[in-house]
Amino acid sequence: MKGRNTQVARIYRILSILEGAPQGLSAGDLVIRLQDRGFDVGKRTVYRDLEALRAARFPLEEKGKDESYGARWTLEKTTKLNNYLIFSARELLALYFARNVLSPLKDTPFYADLISTFTKIEEKISGSGQEYLDEIGRELIFEAGPRWGLGIDPDTLETVRSACAERQKLRFSYKSVNKPDGMERTVGPQFIYFAKGSLYLVAEDLESGTNKIYAIPRMTDAKMLEDPFDGVLEDPEKYFESSFGVYHGANPVSVVLQASQLLANYIKERRWHPSQRVISRGDGSVEVHFDVAITPELIHWIMGFGAEMLVLKPIELVDRIKEETEKLINLYKKTG
Repeated sequence: MKGRNTQVARIYRILSILEGAPQGLSAGDLVIRLQDRGFDVGKRTVYRDLEALRAARFPLEEKGKDESYGARWTLEKTTKLNNYLIFSARELLALYFARNVLSPLKDTPFYADLISTFTKIEEKISGSGQEYLDEIGRELIFEAGPRWGLGIDPDTLETVRSACAERQKLRFSYKSVNKPDGMERTVGPQFIYFAKGSLYLVAEDLESGTNKIYAIPRMTDAKMLEDPFDGVLEDPEKYFESSFGVYHGANPVSVVLQASQLLANYIKERRWHPSQRVISRGDGSVEVHFDVAITPELIHWIMGFGAEMLVLKPIELVDRIKEETEKLINLYKKTG
């Protein structure tokens, strides 16, 4: 096994191997087991990893040095942060790395609390061990993805969250694309949804009686009303099962796309939607089948692949792509 993330994978594997060997293993045993799992390592590398993990306060112990066998390394199965919070060594390491995954929450009120939580964990693995974890942590870099640039007001979020929890009606001013100056809305809150680097409220618009999605950063003057919301609560998974992103789609259709040979592996290697089915074609291209609603996000996703992605059906989606393509061509014609 080679590549930038080899060290992180190797250390995680060492912890896994030692957790399954309560009597302990020598460095030589670990070398053999790691090599069996595809790692190109020697004793020197394994010793360095073991010493570094011990310096990082992982519960490793070196026992019973023997000239013929060498010392056995054992690992306690759990690490106590206090009498109530207990992690295995691998759980602690995984949790430490997971903070990079949470970077899209940077502009939300949750982020300060998350940083505070990780700071408390790091206090338990301080000193030279912290430097070691930082070093291997730099090998796992996660793309932050898009984030809502406006940020989220903590008081607004807390009001929205409380209204969802207590099932009370909610009133706020909302700046939509069509109403940039804001418009007062009164809704029956369903649940909060995190996607595309921001937080959204799924709620029943009490004027129209339909569920809509509101971006929480666009809300101001949020107030939880005294009137209870007694509408039917939506199941979040069912609500979004036909959607291809944030936009809600209620009427799924059978969508069939053809991805070119150049794009085929990229499409096959990823799970874009739970309904996805991929069929290989003789020319190296693939057919991609979805049962989803036709929403702006689906259209933008398809068009993002340019001429490498062709819509085979339904005809409605073909026509929508044609319309958007003509608009794009006309726009560029105007630029000269």
